[in-house]
Amino acid sequence: MQLQTGDLIFVGVTDTDDFSQRIAASTHHETAVDYTHIGLVEKTTATLFVLHASPETGSTREPLATFLNRQTGVADVYRPTISNAPWPAILQNAKAMLGQPYNWSFIKSRPGYYCSEYIMNAFQPAQIFTEAPMTFGPNNSILPGWLDYYADLGLTVPNGLANSPHLDYLGRLNDVNAVDAW
Repeated sequence: MQLQTGDLIFVGVTDTDDFSQRIAASTHHETAVDYTHIGLVEKTTATLFVLHASPETGSTREPLATFLNRQTGVADVYRPTISNAPWPAILQNAKAMLGQPYNWSFIKSRPGYYCSEYIMNAFQPAQIFTEAPMTFGPNNSILPGWLDYYADLGLTVPNGLANSPHLDYLGRLNDVNAVDAW
């Protein structure tokens, strides 16, 4: 598989911690993989990088190998299906957010970014993602663990990103050695 700038890497859950399981339960995807994280690929002449926001690093840009080594779940690659994508503007947006903390509240008006918020903001020039009420559970429900999580933060449950029809599934990326030369 040849990765290119703009590809998105969705990471599936294997962590057993409560926080990861809560995210997985609320983000069930039609591929039957429950994703808990997402990053944006940047291809340079020398290296593939992933730009993303994570609890461990905040908003960061790191080599693909470092990103994959940090993950415990499967990594699925999706490519945006947008013609004439404004990649320079998308990358400029993504890089402008680097160095910010992780947004543990998942509320856009709070400091920092959570992973899907980071991606949505980066892709704003392409306008391929839309917001929808975040239900944090099946059948438009809010799972009890999320109610408790936000009650502990003293906040109400926020809105989130809906699945975009503008993404094509490319396949599973098991490790950096599986990526064709770029």
